[in-house]
Amino acid sequence: MNTMIKRFVVQGFMTESQAEYIEKAIIRKESIIISGHRSAGIRPFMATLMAVAKSNFSSTQVKNFDDLQGEVDYLLIPGIDNIDFEKMINDAMAKPNTAFISIKEPEHPYSILKLLRDVYKQTGDSSKVYQVLECAKVDNVPKLTKITRMSLDEKGKIIKVNFEG
Repeated sequence: MNTMIKRFVVQGFMTESQAEYIEKAIIRKESIIISGHRSAGIRPFMATLMAVAKSNFSSTQVKNFDDLQGEVDYLLIPGIDNIDFEKMINDAMAKPNTAFISIKEPEHPYSILKLLRDVYKQTGDSSKVYQVLECAKVDNVPKLTKITRMSLDEKGKIIKVNFEG
């Protein structure tokens, strides 16, 4: 297991099986959305997963819409202020053959399901997989509480599968 990811297992933020699942998802070039409040540790977790993707694939740190133009395996999209963040995620989802890692937090809200439907209508592409990692405080301790795999069937119907492990 990647040592950067292993650190979160040692800290009790997530289980070993969750860590292995997330690492394999990155290796398969699936998009990762870390959801939760900042107090639930989503920022350092996102930074770690971005570092893992960056060490294995070509990537771009996205600061504005121009950064979406290049040909890379991963777009790394931190919470960017003073920008239409929902449109940024929409454009990242619509980019062919490219995955992304980003966040969904109160400061940067958007509807993942709405974007999945909108992007499918725009592109007709149902090949991408999105892993939604939900983080929360449990007994005042930040934890990864849920992993949901989201994809689309060939008709554009959303398929959600919760990781049990």
